Amino acid sequence: MHVPKALRSPLARKMWVAYATATILVSLSVLAIYVNAYDDNGLTDRLRAIGSFTRQAMRVVSFPLGLPFGALANGPLQAIFGCDKPNEPCGVFVDWWTHFAALVAQIISLRLMIREKT
Repeated sequence: MHVPKALRSPLARKMWVAYATATILVSLSVLAIYVNAYDDNGLTDRLRAIGSFTRQAMRVVSFPLGLPFGALANGPLQAIFGCDKPNEPCGVFVDWWTHFAALVAQIISLRLMIREKT
């Protein structure tokens, strides 16, 4: 497979490291915000709002792979784990994990694209 010279440059590798680090940190921060807001007192308006923020943030961070991956995997996974509604904590966690998995796949595929030609 021919890899363009621009994708084999040190700048491309540095940009990949910056992208990977930033997206992973943002993902973990979004999860930490949601987990810190979670309480056992029921589904409050505050938790619903933070859950909505979590979903939207992960959609943005995992773009472009997160959209089709989340659309295909969220429904079946939520059914497997017994999540009644997508806005419940179980649904938010499943959504976060599917988008996080898409993000990791995206990071790996970008790394494969910028690898050095051997």
